[in-house]
Amino acid sequence: MAADTGWEPHVHVEMLIRKPSAQVYAAFAEPDQIRRFWLASSSGPLVAGAQVHWLFKIAGAVTDVVVIEAVPGSLLDLRWDDGQPLRITFDDRDGATLVGVRVTDFAGDNPPAQAIESTSGFTLVLASLKMWLEHGIEGDLLYDKFPDTEYADR
Repeated sequence: MAADTGWEPHVHVEMLIRKPSAQVYAAFAEPDQIRRFWLASSSGPLVAGAQVHWLFKIAGAVTDVVVIEAVPGSLLDLRWDDGQPLRITFDDRDGATLVGVRVTDFAGDNPPAQAIESTSGFTLVLASLKMWLEHGIEGDLLYDKFPDTEYADR
């Protein structure tokens, strides 16, 4: 069991996006942009103190997000799924951006399995982001993982 070893399951994925950090940050923070690579909709921009409602492209999948901290071009510190920490960092790399996603505090019956599934999901989200910002292709890679699922926006 994870608690016995002192190890707590978590997600930590990174991907280099060859665009400036301000542009990559805006892709997550602005409702009209985040839907182009991840969500069906967001009720508002991610600014400090905001609470927004996210509707995922999979029918019935929703969450409320509280923005703890928002530093344009640098950091989004969020709480989603009833308070679970979701931290997105944007590290400038000479005109490109290393985007990092970290999720902690998995609860439920099988936190390690949840962390593995979430790692897979966020890897696909970042790959979709890369496709959109670098090549102009709006990707739904995450949803291709669930080929027999009903989609909210199709």
